Amino acid sequence: MKRSFSGYFDMKRFLLLCWKNLFVTLVIFAVAGAVLFLIADMIRINVFHGEKIYRSEAMYYITFDADSDGTIVHYYNDYTWNDVLDTDRIAGVAAQKLGLSKEEVAAATSIPTMSDIKMIKVYVDMRDADKADRCQDAIGEALADFGGSTEGFTSIEAWNREAVTALKVRGYYGRFAAAGAVVGIIFGVLLMMLRYSLDDSVRIPSDIRAYMDVPVAGVLFEGEAKGKECVKAEKELADNLKVLGEQSDGIRLFFAGTYADDKTLQESIKNRLNIPECKIMAEGGTALLIVPWGCSRMDLENAANGIKIKTAECRATVIVDVEQNFYTLYSKAYL
Repeated sequence: MKRSFSGYFDMKRFLLLCWKNLFVTLVIFAVAGAVLFLIADMIRINVFHGEKIYRSEAMYYITFDADSDGTIVHYYNDYTWNDVLDTDRIAGVAAQKLGLSKEEVAAATSIPTMSDIKMIKVYVDMRDADKADRCQDAIGEALADFGGSTEGFTSIEAWNREAVTALKVRGYYGRFAAAGAVVGIIFGVLLMMLRYSLDDSVRIPSDIRAYMDVPVAGVLFEGEAKGKECVKAEKELADNLKVLGEQSDGIRLFFAGTYADDKTLQESIKNRLNIPECKIMAEGGTALLIVPWGCSRMDLENAANGIKIKTAECRATVIVDVEQNFYTLYSKAYL
């Protein structure tokens, strides 16, 4: 990524350059992420869970043997009952009556968390409503036989039986949308940082120093300087140009980027720099490179190479048409 002259990532520069597009980009990516995750949840419901599942639900009441020492009551809970359902005595017996495998019956049956040790609720989930109902009948008969023949039990009886219903796969639209929005924002930030890392434009003096070993005489703003920082910056530029002119026979201006071929802009810049006409030379003199704000690194290096070929070395540079708000905020020490 682009780093400031001191070697660290210049977060201030990043925010000042990208803030105009940052909010819009994050909103677009947040909405896009939410929509994509919503579509993913819909696909999950309609494609992966598109086939209907029917549930038969029944409640069974357990009567424990009054002569038991009580340990049997504490042994059986929703975990142990689910294990019991999968055994030959329950799933195996029911499978024989239905003509299914024990594994199929075990996979279709389950017991949710028990609130009362004497009441067990049995779910039978199958793709066929009639088969789910018949499986519940077979499970009930197997449980009744288990309750009547197992030590510690007196009986297990059907207490309540619900009609078979089609299960609806729950859609987590809100959660998926929120997760998608967060992921979208993350990708939006990463995209902005990627674009910023590819930006090699000249915005501040340290950008020029990162590309070429030439001092920056100062900055010239796109309009009349307003604010203490901008007025001070233009005064420093005027002082530096005055010294540069005094130390040489004259100043030869070179232009980089879009200003290289625009004679009208060149004349405008000459007038705004307030360099005495007698000090501006067409040949010879000290080379001063004029760099437009936002000039690319390639344009800057091409202009510098052109100076080397035509004269000798570039003595100084000036960044022109700098955005005042950017410069003012960037110069704040607390930002």
